[in-house]
Amino acid sequence: MGKKSEARALRKALAQDRFEAGKLALLAKVHVQQQPRHINTQLVGDIPRLAPHLARAAAEAKQIPKAIQDGSRFDSRMSWCVSKADRRDIWSWGEAREWTHEEWNAVIHPPFLQFAQLTWKEIDNFSSDTGHKMHHGHEVGDLIGEAQARWRQLDLEQYDSVFRFRLGGQRRRAWGFIVQAHFHFVWWDREHSIYPTEQS
Repeated sequence: MGKKSEARALRKALAQDRFEAGKLALLAKVHVQQQPRHINTQLVGDIPRLAPHLARAAAEAKQIPKAIQDGSRFDSRMSWCVSKADRRDIWSWGEAREWTHEEWNAVIHPPFLQFAQLTWKEIDNFSSDTGHKMHHGHEVGDLIGEAQARWRQLDLEQYDSVFRFRLGGQRRRAWGFIVQAHFHFVWWDREHSIYPTEQS
């Protein structure tokens, strides 16, 4: 073997020795773990964390009223509002759709405050002296033609049934529709004119 090839082999062997020594020094600095590193986090209430879109869906599912979940509103407490109330103009027989301040304070508002303390099942159990239900539903088609036309003008056609509350006396009625367990008050009917053939 010539001097050049010997020198080359020697340089190669020295380089390999330096590499191995450097590798050992580097490994000595690195702490080798037998198991992969992982962060042990304490889950709140042992509930796994969900992706944001799944968390939103879960939160929305919790907000679904029981009336939707089991198909019945009867175990739910009644709630109500007048946000859909039709209080403009008058009916063809001359009755104003707007209630007076006195009617609201004395006849309409007090019973609705009481209804809001009850479940729909409790409300359904009210009956008159003759044994008829005091508060019950009807098909929109059962109402007089003028009321049916007004229902369409109010863009309420998606609701094909109405519900009415009897409020004191034989003739006063509050008409509206129910969504889930919420009553939307639409009409104040002083003289039982919207469904005049109804039995009390």
